[in-house]
Amino acid sequence: MIQSRKASMARLTLMLVLFVSTGVAIAAPVTARLYHNPGCMCCEQYADYLGNKGYDVEVLDTDDMAALNRKHDVEPALSSCHTTLIGDYVVVGHVPEPIVAKLLREKPDIRGITLPGMPSGSPGMPGKKSEPFVIKTLDGDVYTTY
Repeated sequence: MIQSRKASMARLTLMLVLFVSTGVAIAAPVTARLYHNPGCMCCEQYADYLGNKGYDVEVLDTDDMAALNRKHDVEPALSSCHTTLIGDYVVVGHVPEPIVAKLLREKPDIRGITLPGMPSGSPGMPGKKSEPFVIKTLDGDVYTTY
């Protein structure tokens, strides 16, 4: 019950932040469809991380991440252990939520973003962050650092 109350408050906060930043009322939480290999615990932790930030996350198992990434034009060098469809974008890997929110708020003319690999200290990954995360577009250009 406490966990669901925290998640509900986080969703409400996200909706308020998006309303204030865009001036557009949002009727429901932002839906994220996270595809991952069954049993991958860091993906589950990333889904929980997004859920705690107010996103409505649906976790979907797939036995063929490579096919899913090909379908969304994600090059192997830019891939990670999970791929999330959110809004009109593809978000690959353990991208920090403030960067996801920036993407949704600014709506750049790109297909999506990625934090390639599984860097230590990124959301859902153990370890300590040792350097800034370089988030790239799906074309391989630098989108931002975090």
